[in-house]
Amino acid sequence: MLIAFEGQDGAGKTSLLHASFRELERQGLPVVAVPEFSDSPIALRLLDALARDKFLRSVPGDESTALTRAMDIAADLYYFDERVIGPAMDSGCIVLKDRHVGSILSTLAPTLVNAGAIGTEPKALAWLARLLSELRHVPAATVYVDAPLDVRLRRIQGRERQLVEARATEVNDHDLAVFAARDRLMRQFIADAPHEFLTVDNGFKPLSEGVNSVLALIDARRANTSPKEE
Repeated sequence: MLIAFEGQDGAGKTSLLHASFRELERQGLPVVAVPEFSDSPIALRLLDALARDKFLRSVPGDESTALTRAMDIAADLYYFDERVIGPAMDSGCIVLKDRHVGSILSTLAPTLVNAGAIGTEPKALAWLARLLSELRHVPAATVYVDAPLDVRLRRIQGRERQLVEARATEVNDHDLAVFAARDRLMRQFIADAPHEFLTVDNGFKPLSEGVNSVLALIDARRANTSPKEE
C-alpha cells in the first residue's frame, strides 16, 4: 500500500509522515518511509538546483529549462517507483512517500505556464499527466497536510537550510503567488476526487491528532484491500 503525503512548504507534511512512520513501526507493521528525492544521479541534479532556488526554478547559469526540469522531477519519481516503492510493496510494506503525483502536478503546472514553456494551465496539467502515466504504483490515498499561511511562513522563516539562495527562508509577494497557485490546484484535485484524499489540519492541533487520522486511514484502506492487491 502506497500513501502519499502532500502539502505546501511549511505545512509540516514531512514531520507528519515521519511521526506516522514511527507509530506504524511501533505497532510492528512493515513500513517504509520514502523521501522527496532519491539518491540517484537525477536527484543530485535536483538537489543542486534546489540549493539555488527553493522552488526549483531555473536561475542564471542554469542550463535546465522548465521542461527539462519537469522531466528530471518526473524521472526521479519513476526511479522511486521502480527501485524503491515497487519492491517495498511487493514485500507487503506500507509505503509512506513524501510528495508524489499531486505535488508534481500542482507545483509544475504553474511553473511551466509562468516560464512560457506551455501556454495554459490545462495544457500543462495534461502534459504532466501524460508524463506520469506509466508509473506502476499509484497511491491508495493521499494525505494533504494543511496549515494556515501565517503558520507556514513562520516555519519557513525558522528553518536552518544550507542553501546558496539568499532568500531561502524569506517569502516575497511572488513566492506568495506561487503558494496560492499550488494551493488552488491541490484543492481542485481534492474537490474532484474527495474519496482519494485525507486533509489533515497541522496548524495548531497536536501532531498526534494528525497521526491518528493517518493511521485510521491506513486501517480503512487495509480493510478494503486484499493481500494480493496490496
